[in-house]
Amino acid sequence: MTASFFQKAPPDLITWNEAEAAVATSPHPMSARDLRRKYKAADRPTYRVFGRRGEHVSRSVLLEFHRDLVRGWLSATGRRA
Repeated sequence: MTASFFQKAPPDLITWNEAEAAVATSPHPMSARDLRRKYKAADRPTYRVFGRRGEHVSRSVLLEFHRDLVRGWLSATGRRA
């Protein structure tokens, strides 16, 4: 077993549709599909919540990822430039 197995999930988990709504007000909105593709390409953590369908991501981590991507600090694939 790894340490990530025992890691506690962050309290601000949201779905991909909620993530799309979170970045919709920025000057650079992205679709949920595009966010998911780039986020996963960067090997960022996703979570499963018992009793709720789909993948969940931390809102704060996702917003930081979107900021870094928009500012050009990450490449188009989501990896560090």
